[in-house]
Amino acid sequence: MARLCGQDEAALEKIPTGVCRRASEAGIMAVVQSAEIAALPVRLQTQSVVANNISYGMWQRIRRLPGGSLSGLATANEMPTDALAAFAEPHNILISTPVGATVARLRAAVEALVADLVARIQFIERLVCGRPDGETLLSFDLDKGGRQSSCRTILACIDQPQPCIRENTILFCVFPCQKDDYSSLAAMAELYAQDLENLRKNGVTVGGVTRAVHMTLIGDYSFKTNFDGHAGATCRFPCGYCCCIGRLSAANTKLPPNDDEYGSMQDGSGARGIPRTLKQMQAIPSLYASGPLATMADPSAVATTLSFERRPLIVSAPEDIVPIPVHITLGVSPWMLSLGVKAGAFDSGAAREQKYAVALTQTPQRDVGVSPAPYWGGTFEGKACHKIGRRLAAVCYVLEDVVPPTRATDYRRACELWADLLHVLNREVSFEASARETFRRQAAEFVDLLRLSFEWVSITPKLHILVCHAADWLDRFGSLGLFSEKGLEAWPGFFNQNATVLAAGFCLDSCVRLMRRAAVGRGPGDAAFNRGKRRAPAAPNARCARRPSDMRTTRARAAAGFSTRQSAAKTGANADKWATNVYLAVVKIGNYRAGTTSAAGASAELSAAEAAAAVENEALLERAEATCLEAFIEDWTN
Repeated sequence: MARLCGQDEAALEKIPTGVCRRASEAGIMAVVQSAEIAALPVRLQTQSVVANNISYGMWQRIRRLPGGSLSGLATANEMPTDALAAFAEPHNILISTPVGATVARLRAAVEALVADLVARIQFIERLVCGRPDGETLLSFDLDKGGRQSSCRTILACIDQPQPCIRENTILFCVFPCQKDDYSSLAAMAELYAQDLENLRKNGVTVGGVTRAVHMTLIGDYSFKTNFDGHAGATCRFPCGYCCCIGRLSAANTKLPPNDDEYGSMQDGSGARGIPRTLKQMQAIPSLYASGPLATMADPSAVATTLSFERRPLIVSAPEDIVPIPVHITLGVSPWMLSLGVKAGAFDSGAAREQKYAVALTQTPQRDVGVSPAPYWGGTFEGKACHKIGRRLAAVCYVLEDVVPPTRATDYRRACELWADLLHVLNREVSFEASARETFRRQAAEFVDLLRLSFEWVSITPKLHILVCHAADWLDRFGSLGLFSEKGLEAWPGFFNQNATVLAAGFCLDSCVRLMRRAAVGRGPGDAAFNRGKRRAPAAPNARCARRPSDMRTTRARAAAGFSTRQSAAKTGANADKWATNVYLAVVKIGNYRAGTTSAAGASAELSAAEAAAAVENEALLERAEATCLEAFIEDWTN
């Protein structure tokens, strides 16, 4: 080029250098020179290959694309050697047992994660009200799922910008299983319970400094009740945070002692029972040292056990149990749709409501942009619940033709409150005091509105947790979304997507392969190596459809001839199935009316029986007083 242009080589070199510099500053395109590629550590390249399931043959072809040996990338011979060294590092060593696969040194894995966050200047000190400063905030979680049924346990470090991303969590145990009942969880806990206790007692060492560990417990309601040895949602005290009675009845209104301090979940925001304490939880293991409640010859009363029937696998303070923000979202959003069906059945009858249920199946598809999932009985999944929560106004317009104006107004107000609550439940940020106070007020208004305006509604444990305990957690930790279950819920999808890569002769071997990939592919993140211009986050609701012709809606895509998420036949079948399942709400309304009538009759019979008993007691009292008086006069006379 110097000979052809008649200029020296140094002058020509400045031209592409200046072009690259101006392109990078303008953000037009990312320019990575070979010197910068050569600066990437071999370990980072190994982690990228493992995390993205790239074979070494494919890596060799990728390496040839930017120039082969001149690119600065590691060779296909260097990659396997570095991968073996990565698998042999202390924090990546695995142990395989007949029960499952687990990380050999959990403390080393946590210390490596925290040290990497500190090195990348991404460690965030998150203060907790009532706790000392300088603690490392960790979350323990377990969930079952996937095509090959298995339980996965993770640890998430909350002291980072995005703790709920799957790649930022530590997958430290995988257990092949068919159920996640108490017996299965007890067998799993034998492998990791001691490691978790050591973390909580001794902390972690980062840079020569020992940091205390504050452990929180994440998981759905079923997992947490089994893990704590609780009896579940159908017991007398179904809440794991307070001693609140599920529903008042003749059997539990006279619970000694403190019969006047037990609240009822059906009181909504006023259901403030006796708070459970760590001291009470620490007393349960000794209470069930000889076995579960069902095997005892002389079991303790429910007023003593407070619906704990087994020995807890790990004792956790009730205030350190996360109030399930994701599962509240997944539970309440579709339930709001069925609430409208029940309202129509209550006010307009079953025949009218059947037509409304069929019409309702078309509204989420056309105006919200979601379709029922072909599993879980035709319900909605994941992001669909968030879209439903933001677009419930479209459902309100359909309901206005079925129910009276007062009921429609109450339903619309409930939808508006739920949309506001979703904003706080799922955002991975810390909220100010004003936003926390607004959340507490709106949660109370939401649940109380459901309880007072929809008389057949029963306050479930999820609604009780939302109104009575989520706001307390928000005041103490500053956020709910930072402790969500999204990181754990993403692991079954990763396992399913890589089923062919992780395939093995036995399910346990597949679990071991998953653990190896998760251990080596985890961290360091790309924040320290990203030299380009990053895309700014989208504004809230920026990706939601605002008009019927928007291509985000199913109706607009079908009219334009584009493919939709599912075929028309499959979408119609799932919609019909969902309509059938929702129409079963009419049965609940019938049962509610029948129960109300029978309860009124039983109440009348009980009142008559109580009146007769009162008359008999009064007669016995008068007779006893007369006998005592006669004995007193006789003694005084003598």
